[in-house]
Amino acid sequence: MKKYALFILFCISPFLHAETLLVAGFAGYKRPVSELSQQFEKVTNNKVDLFYGNMAQVLAQTSQSDDVSLVIGDLSFLKQAKKVSFSHFIPLGDGKLVLAYAKGKSLDSPQQLLSEKFTRIALPDTKKAVYGIAAHEFLSVGELDKKLKNKLMEVSSVPQVSSYLISGEVDAGFINMTEALAIQDKIGGYIEIDHQTYSPIYIAAAVVKGHENNAAVKAFQNYLNSDAAHKALQGAGL
Repeated sequence: MKKYALFILFCISPFLHAETLLVAGFAGYKRPVSELSQQFEKVTNNKVDLFYGNMAQVLAQTSQSDDVSLVIGDLSFLKQAKKVSFSHFIPLGDGKLVLAYAKGKSLDSPQQLLSEKFTRIALPDTKKAVYGIAAHEFLSVGELDKKLKNKLMEVSSVPQVSSYLISGEVDAGFINMTEALAIQDKIGGYIEIDHQTYSPIYIAAAVVKGHENNAAVKAFQNYLNSDAAHKALQGAGL
């Protein structure tokens, strides 16, 4: 009986050491963060709990909780966080700005936005949202922003632009590649914007200070550096 009990303990012991990792993600990266977390759970005994929101929401909730271990989002905003301290950053890829259009529309070039076929064009907040800032930088090239002034509609975030595209409330909108891939079956399509027309966007996983020695955090970091994770990130447009 004693040997049998030891055998049972040996079998279940890996699960006794399993930990739950709380990861926060900027809403525009929900697809890759979810996919990475699911794959990580499959190859380890750790569980990942996730929550998403815009930059301000995520950082505010992280600052109010001691449980959040990692935050995944735009490196520039993570480095500017005032109420959250990070021990280090794990590079995940480059963000790409795209111009998506609603079903029933077609678009080969951003210049076609000047056409009468496009009357409402959405973009994220041009002061607080990284892809809104990128869209503003792009539109400033050749003063396209002035030419489209009466057509542009500024909203709070990338997911909100996506919602308007899917519903057909706007004809086109600026979002990131990751989001475009996630909703591609619900929109007409998208074109990638020349990356030289806006400031580089780097995506990273930021380890919250105080969690860097956590075994589950180290395991997740090792996974993020693996070939499987890199393949998933590339498939998500990063």
